Amino acid sequence: MATLPKSYISRSSLSCSKERGYFKNLIGEGTAEILAFLRPALPEPKCSFDYKGRGNAVNIALYAWDADQSVGVVQVRHTFKDYENSEFMTVHKTYVLCGFNENGEPFRHPVSPHTVRAAIRKSDALEAGVIAAQKWMWGVTDKQLEASRRQGDVLIVPHRGNPKKGDFQSMGTTLILAKTHIIEAEEIIKIPGKPWVFAKKPVLRHTKREHRNTTAPMSDGQWFTVRAADVASNWDFGIWDFRPHLRD
Repeated sequence: MATLPKSYISRSSLSCSKERGYFKNLIGEGTAEILAFLRPALPEPKCSFDYKGRGNAVNIALYAWDADQSVGVVQVRHTFKDYENSEFMTVHKTYVLCGFNENGEPFRHPVSPHTVRAAIRKSDALEAGVIAAQKWMWGVTDKQLEASRRQGDVLIVPHRGNPKKGDFQSMGTTLILAKTHIIEAEEIIKIPGKPWVFAKKPVLRHTKREHRNTTAPMSDGQWFTVRAADVASNWDFGIWDFRPHLRD
């Protein structure tokens, strides 16, 4: 018999100080423990260079931490030099929101670095970068995010009023979103120019059973938008494995 996903994600007891380094990453007490907790969701840190200075390194740095959600924002940095006469290293950075799904499976989702950095400049709260990343992912406000309910990278957001006032396309009562999330609702519609769908009394199911069934949050209305998260451009950290390590 298949094991059902856990019905919740526990709040983490981990915390760290708000001390930040020169590059604004968290460096204070507790940072190492949080990174160790998030490690299964991240590329393996490494450092390997030959006698000619050719090689590569992968490093990770914590930029935000939300203990209530047990998720963090981590910068993954890949530095490499593959020619002996290269004067400079090549550096690629990706910021990811990472943590664990209800069934314990790790995840990482590339997010906007500009959004994260702007958030930590404005606020010293540890979770500021996480909240900003999630608002960017789903295109929501603070109030909308607080009133919403998440299943993986899909968010159910309350919608005011009836969206069927102008042009719309009926999508039936069942729709697959982001390949693995099934929306079941009394009615599903698509409005031209909107990047999400509208659903009446929706329930989200997951085809791989990595998430519990997710019902719409409490709301004064019956309509909701169902939004798949945006994904920032990101670097392939395994690309070095396809490059020759030594070049003349």
